[in-house]
Amino acid sequence: MKKYSLFAIMATIATISQAHAAIVLDVNTGDATANAVLKAEIEKQFQVPTMTDFLGRMSNAQSLSNKGQGVSYATDHSLFVVGGSGGVGFSSASGFDVQTSGNGLPPVGIGVQGSIMAGMSLSKLPVPALGPVDLKKLTIFVNFMGYSNDSIVSSLSVKTNTFGIHAQYKFIDGKNIGGLGLLNWGGVAFTTGFDVSSNSLTYKVGQSISPSSGGITYNWTPNSNSNLVLEANSFSVPLEISTSARLLYILSIFGGAAVDLNFGNSKVAANLNGPVTSTPAGVNGTASLTGSEEQGPAFGHLRFFAGPQLNLVPLRNTNLLSIYAQGNVSLGGNYGVHAGIRAAW
Repeated sequence: MKKYSLFAIMATIATISQAHAAIVLDVNTGDATANAVLKAEIEKQFQVPTMTDFLGRMSNAQSLSNKGQGVSYATDHSLFVVGGSGGVGFSSASGFDVQTSGNGLPPVGIGVQGSIMAGMSLSKLPVPALGPVDLKKLTIFVNFMGYSNDSIVSSLSVKTNTFGIHAQYKFIDGKNIGGLGLLNWGGVAFTTGFDVSSNSLTYKVGQSISPSSGGITYNWTPNSNSNLVLEANSFSVPLEISTSARLLYILSIFGGAAVDLNFGNSKVAANLNGPVTSTPAGVNGTASLTGSEEQGPAFGHLRFFAGPQLNLVPLRNTNLLSIYAQGNVSLGGNYGVHAGIRAAW
């Protein structure tokens, strides 16, 4: 009896949990055709049948949007490096062949992030070696940024934050090849740490959704107090191996491979209600899209990254001022790109 009661309680809790973790669409016009046409269009525009996959891809894109923004792979700095950058993450099962879905949610996962970073090398500090680990080969980085705008466009408000701390250890030293510093190999470095980032988007969905069938257009217009909140939160631990090379002082290239340990989730909360009408007139009713759902990212992602860096003020042993771009690709249809500026001395 006790075992049965425990099973019943667990089943009830699971049922309640599932009920509160779902998006519910209700279309009620009294017309079967109108109900079916509107339901299909609303499901398409708000990713209702594939919501779990959509939220997972939002999490993946958010995790990838700031990979590499908080460190430097090709700026040979003597003591300090500072910089700023902005980038996006993108996750899609169909690659870049994406069909937009109107006024609702995008059919792919998207993450956007910017960051200001600073790093300090321990090479000039009187730090001891820890066994085989020479702490003078270690560089510590920190990065952060926050942004909020309640009226980025008339129907959208956004809030974004990022913070990270990383350590980069150069376990194979670089060297000059051919003399005169015309070709420098940057050695091989291991980088790890953590990235925390979040995006919160609130849509005031005031545009009508208006599918047509049989010469009749059905219109659903959410009320002015309707909204849809989409949140993407990420905590990620990258484990990276990277290298770089500098050619003729001006151009540097860098690249590497990584395993990203991803945590966090993406959430959607919908509260959309409004009347249904038709053109020509004849159909009236209501439709609503309500509820919430969440999904986390893929935990372990194999990622590859590479990019060029243009050294605007190169010196013999460092790059005083540079601009760069970096691309990230991880398995499962996840892509990211960011660009920015670095100054080192």
